[in-house]
Amino acid sequence: MTDFWQDLETGPNPPEVIYAVIECLKGERNKYEYEKDIPGVVLDRVLHSNVHYPSDYGFIPRSYYDDGDPFDVMVLVEDQTFPGCVIEARPVALMRMDDDGEQDDKV
Repeated sequence: MTDFWQDLETGPNPPEVIYAVIECLKGERNKYEYEKDIPGVVLDRVLHSNVHYPSDYGFIPRSYYDDGDPFDVMVLVEDQTFPGCVIEARPVALMRMDDDGEQDDKV
């Protein structure tokens, strides 16, 4: 099994073109997370409100944010993908986010 964290490069031509490993799907309430120890995508929880993901959501392999986790990435897609799908993406913006008082930006 491929370890999306260690075996994949950051992208074919970073920072212009990166890889995004999808964890959560656009329009869904299931919160999946990639577990490096398994390695695999596991269901973390289900969001129990009307909140859902506005885009596919995941991480950039071999990238590190201030919290030690990989950089989060939101990917604008038209058609549904699946958890664990690897997509080539072109970063267009950095969205500044605050998560309970801690900065948690998204590409």
